[in-house]
Formats: sequence, C-alpha cells, structure tokens
Amino acid sequence: MALSRGALLGILILIIVIIAGAALLMMPPAPTTTTPTAPVTPTETATPTPTATKPVVSEVKIGVILPLSGRLAETGADLKRGVEFAVEKINAAGGIKNLGGAKLTVVFGDSAGDPATGAAEAERLIKEEKVVLLMGAYQSAVTKTASEVAESYKVPFLNPDSSSPALTERGYKWFFRTTAHDRTFAEQHVEFINYLNKTYGGLKTVAIINEDTEWGASTAKAWKELFSAAGYKIVAEVSYHAATVTSLDSEVERLKAANPDVLLIASYTNDGILLVRTMKAKNFAPKVALAQDAGFIDPAYVQQIGKDGYYFMSREVFNWDLLEMIPELKKVNDEYVAKYGVNLNGNSARDYTGVWVVYWAIEEAAKVASPTDLEAFRSAIRDALAKMDVPPERIIMPWAGIKFDEKGQNILARGIIVQMSPTDGKYHTVYPREVATMDIVFPFPSWEKR
Repeated sequence: MALSRGALLGILILIIVIIAGAALLMMPPAPTTTTPTAPVTPTETATPTPTATKPVVSEVKIGVILPLSGRLAETGADLKRGVEFAVEKINAAGGIKNLGGAKLTVVFGDSAGDPATGAAEAERLIKEEKVVLLMGAYQSAVTKTASEVAESYKVPFLNPDSSSPALTERGYKWFFRTTAHDRTFAEQHVEFINYLNKTYGGLKTVAIINEDTEWGASTAKAWKELFSAAGYKIVAEVSYHAATVTSLDSEVERLKAANPDVLLIASYTNDGILLVRTMKAKNFAPKVALAQDAGFIDPAYVQQIGKDGYYFMSREVFNWDLLEMIPELKKVNDEYVAKYGVNLNGNSARDYTGVWVVYWAIEEAAKVASPTDLEAFRSAIRDALAKMDVPPERIIMPWAGIKFDEKGQNILARGIIVQMSPTDGKYHTVYPREVATMDIVFPFPSWEKR
C-alpha cells in the first residue's frame, strides 16, 4: 500500500528527533562552576600554662643584728661593712641562682649592745620582716638572747663572731657558729705561752682581767682551767662591770701587786683603751700582755691607742699580713680597700664570711623548697647548714674550712697571735710561726724604755 505524502513527512520528523536526542545523550556534561570557599583558619589551641615548680621571688631577706648604737657603735659599723660588702658581691655575681637570680637583701636590727634589745630585734625581724634567717650579734650576751628567740620560732641563726663556748653547748638545733670559740682560743693561748717559755723561759705566773658579760666571764673561766692544768700559777683574777666602768685604777693596782709574768685580757674597745692607759699611768708592765681579740683588734682601738699599744699581743682570727698567703683574701681586700678605705680585719672578715655561708645554704635550700613557704624554706636552710662542708680555698679566713659538728660549731676554725709593732703601728702575725711575718718582741718593754 502506498503511504501518503503527509505520512512520510511525519516519519521523517520523528527520525530527526530520535537522532538529535541520541546526540544530546552522547555529549560530555557541561563543567560545573563552583564558588571558591575561603580557607578555614584552624582553631588555635590555647598553650597550656606551664606548672611553676618554684614560685618566682625577687628577693630573699636575711636579718642581721649588730650593736649599731651605744658603746660599741664603731665596732657595729665595722661589722656592718663586712656584711654589706658580701651582699653586694653576691648580687653583682647574679644573686641566688637557684631562685632565678633573686637578690639577697639585709634587714638590720640594732641591739645597742643590750641583750634584751637584741632579743626584741630578733622577734621583730622574724615576725614583721619575715626574714629567712638571722645573723649576729657580735657580743655573746646578745647572741645568747637573740638566738633563744630564733630557736623558739625555728629560724636558723648563723653566728659569725661571738666566741663564748656556752653558745654551742646549749644543744640548739637551729644555731650555727663559724668562728672558733674561746676555749679553742684559750687552748691556743696556752700553746703560745708554752712556746715563749720554751724559747725564752721565765714564765710561771698568770693574772687575768676581764669584763663581766657572757664573753668575758667564759673566757676567764677557760683561761683559769687550762693554764692551771698546764702548770701555771694563777696569781690574780680581776673582773669589772663593763656597763658602768669609768676607772680601772684599783683593778690595775691589784694586778701590779700580784706581779704576774703573763697578763691575760678580755676587754672591749673602750675598756681596752682605759686599761692600757691605766697600766702606763701606774707603770705596770708584765713580761707578756696578751688579749683575747675583741676591743684590742677594733680599728677604733688601734686608731686611738697609738704608741701606747705597741708590744701588746692579741689573739686574732685574721690579719692584713695574711694577704700574700691567701690568694682569695688579697683580691677581696683590694676591692674592700677601694670601697671603704680600710683593710678587712677580724670583725669585718668574719661577718663577710658569714654572709657567704648563709648564701651557700640558701642556694642549697632553694633546690628543695621555696621562700614563699617560709617554714619549709627555713627548715631547708637549717638542713643545708648542718650538711655544709666548705674547703679552705673558698674562704678568706685562715681556717681549714667550714664544717659544723652536732652542736653547730665549726670544727675547722682556728686563731692566730698578733703583736703591734712600733715600726708601723700595725699588728703583725707572730704565731703560729709558720705563718708569722715578724719576730716576737719579748719581754714586753718597760714604759720608761720605750
């Protein structure tokens, strides 16, 4: 059957539509357009605050009690210079390194030379100033009361300069002494007089004069026991009341009447000056006049006594002529002279050394405790002192080092004997002979022959 013209046209259109649809299906898809997205900023994670192992402190305060007013004010000023010089050097070297360089600072207390005042100052420094440790207090009687307060509060007390043996015989847990005590010095006095007797002869009798405080009384007691035990005869014992003494006429007359070969003296500065001038006035000249440090080595005594002090001897713990024998000492003394215009002496050198001992103990304590926990830090300082063992090359004193026994006494401390020379008006070391820089002048010249 033949298709009509219209039917053929319809079939043709259908075929075209089918082909076009197939072509569209075979074409690749059009690219998809996307809007770029802004980069995502990662969320910052907060850095955790490190847990501090040691709270930061800017300073560590120590309390130092000295006689800054009253009869011993000049001695107190001398001691204070030694303390301040040590603190300055420690801080200049970086402070307390185990506390991030915290500065060592000093709060001074003035005892005025009075035991009750010294005790009150100790309490003030502990309770109000919150010091980690106390130092002081030069006079044994003041050291005794001030350290009693420290012991009751469980605060370490470092004593660089008091020499009553009784201080370390109390069985205190918190008390430490770096200098040798008077019994050790008295033993050295006996050793020295024995040396003079062996070398020159003629020394058989001994007289003692002492001021009446803790230091003077304990020194006199040790002298009496030790010289008697060594075979010397004690021909006079004279004590005077240091707080009120204005004349020693009767005391010197008693000594002169006893006619001793050796005069042993325990006096502070003003008393020492008064004694020497009274001896001159009454023409009293034993073969040996040997003092127990204290007033006789005070710069104020040396300056005021002048030539009347020539040939007197004294036990010392330090002397300027050791400069060439202890390398560290010369370096420190040069700096000290540049700053203060005077040499270190037994007082200033001992307190200078005491501050360094305190500093070493604080460095050790800082390894296990923080000053923000005052009770724990004080306890750690106490433990560090008890374990301390310092070799001689680290200190300027002529000691074998620093090491405390169970009573808190430095068992490595010792003394020397010095004599004032007319050649320059200075003390020179005369014993032990291996460290001596001058021959001993013996016997003590009469006052008329000077």
